[in-house]
Amino acid sequence: MRTAPDPTRTISRLWALLPTGGLLIGAAALHARGTTRHVHVLCQEPASLGMVFWAVVALFVVVGLGSAVGVVHLLADPPARPTAPLVYLAIAVLAVAGADALDHVGAGIAARTPTVFAPPPGATCDYPPYTYHETTGLFL
Repeated sequence: MRTAPDPTRTISRLWALLPTGGLLIGAAALHARGTTRHVHVLCQEPASLGMVFWAVVALFVVVGLGSAVGVVHLLADPPARPTAPLVYLAIAVLAVAGADALDHVGAGIAARTPTVFAPPPGATCDYPPYTYHETTGLFL
């Protein structure tokens, strides 16, 4: 059953577009990751780098899903105050900042790895080497 619009909901439906900014921030962060500063070539991949990679992927999924859910939620039920759209945008910004921080941690792990798993001088890896691309971030 559909009821008459609530006169206390004075905020425009345009506020629902604010979580779209989260999608734009996520897209900009992914584009920034396309430009690499340094590539680490490793003979062995530490398990911690795999965990860092999947955590960063999960954070970008949070950015996309959180922003999409925010837009749909706010279009279906316009907010009475701009708090809800700002919360959805803050979730996206914090997830991108967390992904940047994890990439920074991954770069540190990759930088320390050759000293631990270094092949003998003049030797090459027995199998195709693993490369870790140190990425630029929007926040770090």
